[in-house]
Amino acid sequence: MTHSSCYTDGTWTAQTKYTPAMGYEWFRDRKRVVSWSKWIWNEHVLPKHQFVGWLYAHGAIRTKDKLLSYGLEIDDSCFLCNQAAESSDHLWCDCIYSRQVVQGLSQRLKIVFPVTEVINWCTQLTGTVMQKGVHLGLVWGMVYHIWQQRNKSRMEGILMRPEKIVSQIIEEVKARIRGRDFKMITKMDLDWLQSKELYVLET
Repeated sequence: MTHSSCYTDGTWTAQTKYTPAMGYEWFRDRKRVVSWSKWIWNEHVLPKHQFVGWLYAHGAIRTKDKLLSYGLEIDDSCFLCNQAAESSDHLWCDCIYSRQVVQGLSQRLKIVFPVTEVINWCTQLTGTVMQKGVHLGLVWGMVYHIWQQRNKSRMEGILMRPEKIVSQIIEEVKARIRGRDFKMITKMDLDWLQSKELYVLET
Protein backbone atom coordinates (compact mmCIF):
# COMPACT_ATOMS: atom_id res chain seq x y z
CA MET A 1 0.00 0.00 0.00
CA THR A 2 1.60 3.26 -1.10
CA HIS A 3 -1.03 5.79 -0.04
CA SER A 4 -2.72 5.69 3.32
CA SER A 5 -3.56 7.78 6.34
CA CYS A 6 -1.89 8.13 9.71
CA TYR A 7 -3.64 8.52 13.08
CA THR A 8 -1.89 11.31 15.01
CA ASP A 9 -3.10 13.10 18.14
CA GLY A 10 -6.60 11.72 17.66
CA THR A 11 -6.96 12.64 13.97
CA TRP A 12 -6.21 11.02 10.62
CA THR A 13 -3.70 12.79 8.36
CA ALA A 14 -2.50 12.11 4.82
CA GLN A 15 0.39 9.67 4.67
CA THR A 16 2.44 8.22 1.80
CA LYS A 17 3.54 4.99 3.52
CA TYR A 18 1.79 2.74 5.99
CA THR A 19 3.64 0.85 8.74
CA PRO A 20 2.34 -1.71 11.29
CA ALA A 21 3.42 0.70 14.06
CA MET A 22 0.88 3.24 12.78
CA GLY A 23 -1.88 0.65 12.93
CA TYR A 24 -0.87 -0.36 16.44
CA GLU A 25 -0.92 3.27 17.55
CA TRP A 26 -4.46 3.59 16.27
CA PHE A 27 -5.78 0.39 17.84
CA ARG A 28 -4.06 0.59 21.23
CA ASP A 29 -5.80 1.97 24.31
CA ARG A 30 -4.66 5.57 24.56
CA LYS A 31 -4.53 6.22 28.29
CA ARG A 32 -3.50 9.36 30.13
CA VAL A 33 0.18 9.36 31.06
CA VAL A 34 0.59 9.83 34.81
CA SER A 35 3.52 11.65 36.37
CA TRP A 36 4.29 8.96 38.94
CA SER A 37 4.84 6.11 36.48
CA LYS A 38 8.56 6.90 36.03
CA TRP A 39 9.06 6.82 39.80
CA ILE A 40 7.54 3.34 40.22
CA TRP A 41 8.47 1.57 36.96
CA ASN A 42 12.14 2.28 37.58
CA GLU A 43 14.92 -0.29 37.12
CA HIS A 44 16.08 0.21 40.71
CA VAL A 45 12.67 -0.72 42.15
CA LEU A 46 12.01 -4.43 42.71
CA PRO A 47 8.93 -5.81 40.90
CA LYS A 48 7.17 -6.76 44.15
CA HIS A 49 7.78 -3.23 45.40
CA GLN A 50 6.52 -1.80 42.11
CA PHE A 51 3.18 -3.58 42.45
CA VAL A 52 2.49 -2.20 45.95
CA GLY A 53 3.75 1.20 44.76
CA TRP A 54 1.30 1.09 41.87
CA LEU A 55 -1.55 0.33 44.27
CA TYR A 56 -0.35 3.14 46.54
CA ALA A 57 -0.24 5.66 43.69
CA HIS A 58 -3.78 4.69 42.66
CA GLY A 59 -5.04 5.02 46.23
CA ALA A 60 -6.06 1.36 45.95
CA ILE A 61 -4.44 -0.08 49.09
CA ARG A 62 -7.25 -1.25 51.35
CA THR A 63 -6.41 0.46 54.58
CA LYS A 64 -9.07 0.40 57.31
CA ASP A 65 -10.52 3.78 56.43
CA LYS A 66 -11.36 2.43 52.96
CA LEU A 67 -12.90 -0.74 54.40
CA LEU A 68 -15.04 1.40 56.68
CA SER A 69 -16.17 3.45 53.68
CA TYR A 70 -17.40 0.20 52.09
CA GLY A 71 -19.72 -0.27 55.07
CA LEU A 72 -17.70 -2.87 56.98
CA GLU A 73 -17.96 -2.74 60.75
CA ILE A 74 -14.36 -3.04 61.98
CA ASP A 75 -12.05 -1.58 64.59
CA ASP A 76 -10.26 1.29 62.82
CA SER A 77 -7.07 1.29 64.94
CA CYS A 78 -3.68 0.92 63.22
CA PHE A 79 -2.29 -2.62 63.29
CA LEU A 80 1.26 -1.29 63.69
CA CYS A 81 0.96 1.21 66.52
CA ASN A 82 -2.63 0.80 67.79
CA GLN A 83 -2.60 4.51 68.62
CA ALA A 84 -4.62 6.07 65.80
CA ALA A 85 -7.11 5.29 63.06
CA GLU A 86 -5.52 3.49 60.11
CA SER A 87 -5.40 5.38 56.81
CA SER A 88 -2.84 5.70 54.04
CA ASP A 89 -1.62 9.03 55.43
CA HIS A 90 -1.30 7.60 58.92
CA LEU A 91 0.32 4.33 57.86
CA TRP A 92 3.15 5.88 55.84
CA CYS A 93 3.46 9.32 57.42
CA ASP A 94 2.33 9.44 61.05
CA CYS A 95 2.54 5.91 62.45
CA ILE A 96 5.24 5.62 65.14
CA TYR A 97 6.42 2.25 63.76
CA SER A 98 6.72 3.61 60.22
CA ARG A 99 8.56 6.68 61.44
CA GLN A 100 11.09 4.43 63.16
CA VAL A 101 11.71 2.65 59.84
CA VAL A 102 12.13 5.99 58.03
CA GLN A 103 14.46 7.32 60.73
CA GLY A 104 16.48 4.10 60.64
CA LEU A 105 16.98 4.41 56.88
CA SER A 106 17.95 8.07 57.24
CA GLN A 107 20.49 7.33 59.96
CA ARG A 108 22.04 4.36 58.16
CA LEU A 109 22.35 6.04 54.77
CA LYS A 110 22.49 9.76 55.65
CA ILE A 111 19.56 10.32 53.28
CA VAL A 112 16.44 12.34 54.10
CA PHE A 113 13.36 10.19 53.53
CA PRO A 114 9.72 11.28 53.41
CA VAL A 115 7.63 11.87 56.47
CA THR A 116 5.00 13.24 54.08
CA GLU A 117 3.10 11.72 51.15
CA VAL A 118 5.51 9.60 49.09
CA ILE A 119 4.53 10.77 45.60
CA ASN A 120 5.09 14.40 46.60
CA TRP A 121 8.50 13.42 47.95
CA CYS A 122 9.41 11.78 44.62
CA THR A 123 8.77 15.06 42.79
CA GLN A 124 11.51 16.73 44.87
CA LEU A 125 14.31 14.23 44.23
CA THR A 126 17.66 15.67 43.15
CA GLY A 127 20.95 14.15 42.00
CA THR A 128 22.00 12.02 39.06
CA VAL A 129 19.72 9.51 37.35
CA MET A 130 21.46 6.73 39.27
CA GLN A 131 21.11 8.48 42.62
CA LYS A 132 17.42 9.22 42.04
CA GLY A 133 16.86 5.58 41.08
CA VAL A 134 18.47 4.34 44.30
CA HIS A 135 16.33 6.75 46.33
CA LEU A 136 13.25 5.37 44.59
CA GLY A 137 14.33 1.79 45.21
CA LEU A 138 14.69 2.55 48.91
CA VAL A 139 11.46 4.49 49.36
CA TRP A 140 9.25 1.99 47.51
CA GLY A 141 10.96 -0.77 49.44
CA MET A 142 9.93 1.09 52.58
CA VAL A 143 6.31 1.37 51.37
CA TYR A 144 6.25 -2.36 50.55
CA HIS A 145 7.72 -3.57 53.82
CA ILE A 146 5.53 -1.36 56.00
CA TRP A 147 2.45 -2.73 54.23
CA GLN A 148 3.79 -6.28 54.56
CA GLN A 149 4.36 -5.80 58.29
CA ARG A 150 0.89 -4.36 58.67
CA ASN A 151 -0.57 -7.49 57.08
CA LYS A 152 1.59 -9.85 59.16
CA SER A 153 0.48 -8.06 62.29
CA ARG A 154 -3.14 -8.48 61.22
CA MET A 155 -2.88 -12.14 60.19
CA GLU A 156 -0.21 -13.56 62.49
CA GLY A 157 0.25 -11.06 65.29
CA ILE A 158 3.91 -10.72 64.24
CA LEU A 159 5.71 -7.39 64.09
CA MET A 160 9.38 -7.27 63.15
CA ARG A 161 11.68 -4.75 64.77
CA PRO A 162 12.03 -1.57 62.65
CA GLU A 163 15.82 -1.91 62.47
CA LYS A 164 15.43 -5.36 60.88
CA ILE A 165 13.08 -3.92 58.26
CA VAL A 166 15.67 -1.22 57.54
CA SER A 167 18.35 -3.89 56.97
CA GLN A 168 16.06 -5.86 54.64
CA ILE A 169 15.30 -2.80 52.52
CA ILE A 170 18.96 -1.88 52.22
CA GLU A 171 20.04 -5.43 51.32
CA GLU A 172 17.37 -5.67 48.61
CA VAL A 173 18.50 -2.40 47.05
CA LYS A 174 22.17 -3.43 47.29
CA ALA A 175 21.34 -6.66 45.45
CA ARG A 176 19.59 -4.64 42.75
CA ILE A 177 22.62 -2.38 42.41
CA ARG A 178 24.99 -5.35 42.09
CA GLY A 179 22.97 -6.50 39.08
CA ARG A 180 23.77 -3.30 37.20
CA ASP A 181 26.34 -3.02 34.41
CA PHE A 182 28.97 -0.96 36.19
CA LYS A 183 30.65 -0.03 32.91
CA MET A 184 27.67 2.29 32.43
CA ILE A 185 27.99 3.94 35.86
CA THR A 186 30.08 7.08 36.32
CA LYS A 187 32.82 7.43 38.91
CA MET A 188 30.72 10.11 40.63
CA ASP A 189 27.89 7.61 41.12
CA LEU A 190 30.27 4.87 42.25
CA ASP A 191 31.77 7.21 44.83
CA TRP A 192 28.27 8.13 46.00
CA LEU A 193 27.23 4.48 46.31
CA GLN A 194 30.37 3.69 48.29
CA SER A 195 29.82 6.67 50.59
CA LYS A 196 26.39 5.22 51.44
CA GLU A 197 27.89 1.71 51.79
CA LEU A 198 25.50 0.48 49.12
CA TYR A 199 28.27 -0.94 46.96
CA VAL A 200 31.73 -2.28 47.78
CA LEU A 201 34.32 -2.55 45.02
CA GLU A 202 35.64 -6.09 44.62
CA THR A 203 39.36 -6.52 45.27
